[in-house]
Amino acid sequence: MRTYILLVTLSLSACATGDDPPARQKLVLDREVNAMSRNEVINAISECEHSGTRPVMVYSKRKISNHTTDIVVDVTCAPRYNAPWLR
Repeated sequence: MRTYILLVTLSLSACATGDDPPARQKLVLDREVNAMSRNEVINAISECEHSGTRPVMVYSKRKISNHTTDIVVDVTCAPRYNAPWLR
């Protein structure tokens, strides 16, 4: 019993110690990002749905007339969830 408690204590303490600081995210400004047209987005979404996957859109922000708007940069097909509450 003591060895079990010792192993559990050591494994939990090993996970809790960390010398590395948390990773920081950096804002990357890329002027070469092109927005997809409306037809390209519609075609990409229909291709994902036709193949039985779900479309995932990647957005970027662009400043137009002093307002920030979201633009679609890429559409990726991802597997569907099989959770019963999503059906």
